[in-house]
Amino acid sequence: MSVTAVVDDREPDAVGAAVRAHPDVTAVEVRRLDAGDIVIGEVGFERKTVGDYLGSALGRTGTDLEAQVAALDEACEHAYVLVEGTWADLETHWPGVAAASIRGSAASITARFGVPVVPCGDLERLVDVAVRLARKHAEAPSTRPLPTSAVPSRSEPVAKRMYGCIDGVGPTTAAALYEAFPTVESLLAADESELLAVEGVGATRAAAIRAALCGPE
Repeated sequence: MSVTAVVDDREPDAVGAAVRAHPDVTAVEVRRLDAGDIVIGEVGFERKTVGDYLGSALGRTGTDLEAQVAALDEACEHAYVLVEGTWADLETHWPGVAAASIRGSAASITARFGVPVVPCGDLERLVDVAVRLARKHAEAPSTRPLPTSAVPSRSEPVAKRMYGCIDGVGPTTAAALYEAFPTVESLLAADESELLAVEGVGATRAAAIRAALCGPE
């Protein structure tokens, strides 16, 4: 499924170039957006570098992430904060800040606004995640009836919705993960044996879950 995208004109040229380079993007418009940095269909994305995220979420200067998220959530049907970095990058960028505070800021944004914070790795991966999320929200149902739980909904718990966005994790496995780990922080703290104990999670899927949340090891 091909998509068209709008990129805010205040974004670095590299962002627009990365969006244009994605094989599923057919057109890119660069203009001033009222909220967000990238919009694809009805899905808006706030793009943050590691430093931007920490400064806006935990710092006392610069932009206010909560205000940005509130505006994006108001403007778009679906909203996400995508970080151009991994959890490891976030947790080591400011040595004096506890990793738990950084994870807590992401959990707070996600829980208070229903807007997931997703570390993606590099810019290319961030764009790919954005395109995949937008497609998932826009795709028409297949001719085979799907269970209601297969379609992401704002009525679902935020953590469960995030688990369902991980590549290779379907609605059944997302539900099993949510039952075992009702918060993203609890999933991050789980060791491999705890992940493998979840029905539907084998070694390959466990590795994919860790890569999605923490970046490749």
